[in-house]
Amino acid sequence: MKITDITIDPLITGRALVRVFTDEGITGIAESGRAPLVFRAYLEDTIKPLLVGTDPRQIERHWETLSLGTKGPESRATRIPSQVVGSIDIALWDILGKSTGLPVHALMGGATRKKIQLYWSQGNGWKKQPEEMRRQVETGLNMGFTAFKIRMDWRDYRQDSDPRKDFAIFKLCREFLPEEMPLGFDANNGYSVSTAIEQGVKMQELGIAHFEEPLPQYDYPGYRQVVDALDVAISTGELEVSRWRIRDLMVLGNPDIIQPDILNLGGISEVKRVYEMTLVANKPVMPHSPTAGINSMASLHAYSTIKNATRPHEFSLEFSPAFEDLERLFINPLLPKDGHIELSDGPGYGLEINEKELPNLIANI
Repeated sequence: MKITDITIDPLITGRALVRVFTDEGITGIAESGRAPLVFRAYLEDTIKPLLVGTDPRQIERHWETLSLGTKGPESRATRIPSQVVGSIDIALWDILGKSTGLPVHALMGGATRKKIQLYWSQGNGWKKQPEEMRRQVETGLNMGFTAFKIRMDWRDYRQDSDPRKDFAIFKLCREFLPEEMPLGFDANNGYSVSTAIEQGVKMQELGIAHFEEPLPQYDYPGYRQVVDALDVAISTGELEVSRWRIRDLMVLGNPDIIQPDILNLGGISEVKRVYEMTLVANKPVMPHSPTAGINSMASLHAYSTIKNATRPHEFSLEFSPAFEDLERLFINPLLPKDGHIELSDGPGYGLEINEKELPNLIANI
C-alpha cells in the first residue's frame, strides 16, 4: 500500500477535512487546526514530497520524519508544528484500522470500555454574567449530561482580570447543579499564583471537581505552589506540544491531572506515549479534545484503552459543527447521547465520509 495524495478541504462547518489517499482505495481522515491555509503550505512544500509513495502503515517512521527530520545523505530538519503532524498522524491511524478491518482502539491494545462519559464544557466566562452561564449549564443538563465544566477563557495576558465575577459564576452554577454532578472550573491560564490559591480555597469549600489551568501553561514552578497549597485536583497540559514538555510539566509542576490534546500533542502516536508516562507517574488523565468530529473520535479511541481514564472526556458545542452538519458529512455520525458516546467496532474510527454530500460542505477560501 502506498500514499498517492494528501488533501485539505475547509468546510462550511468551520472545520477542515484532511484526507490521505492510497493506491488500494483506502482513505484516512482527520481534521486540521484553525489555519487551513498554513496547513496547506506545509502540505505542499514538505509533507507530500516526503510521504507520497510511502507505506501509510509505517506510522511511527512518518511521525519521526515530520516531527524530527529525515536521515541519510538527503537529511532534512523538518520540525513541522505538532498540530500539523497530529492531523496526518490521526489520518494514518485511520488507514491502519481500515486496512486491517479493526477499530483503532483494538490496534492500541483494546478498549477498557466503549461507552465513555462526557462532560459538558461551556466557556467565554470572561464576557458573561453568572446567570447567562447558569442557563448554558442548564442546556447541557437538559441534554442528559451529568458532568460539567465552566471556562473563563482568560488567557495568560489577562492576568487576574476579574476573579470576583469568576467566583460568582462558579458559585451560581455549583448551587444550581445537583450535588452529585461534578463541576470543574477552568481559568484558562488567567491567574497569578496568589489569586489561584485564593480562588481555589473558596471553590473547594463549595465542591469543585477539578481546577483547570489556574496559571499560564509555562509557569511550572507556580503550578507546584498551587498544587501544594490546595486540596482540589489541579489539571493542565492541553497546550503542551510533546512528550518532553509533558515530562517537564509533571516533574516541575506536579499537577494532579494531565490533559493532553490529541492535535496539539502531535496525534495518537504521541498521545499514547504520554499515556504510558502518566501510568508510570500514577497520574489520572482527562483529555482536551472537545469537538464532535474526527479528532475527538480519535481522542476517545485512545482514551478508551487506558486504565487511568477514570474521568469524563470533554465535550463542547462551542467548538463543534452543528449536529445536522455532522449528519450530512458522515454516513454514520457518532454523536453524544445522554452525556455519553459509544465507540464503534467499525474499522478505523468507525466514520465514513458521505461523498455525495461533501461537495456541498466545502468552503471557498
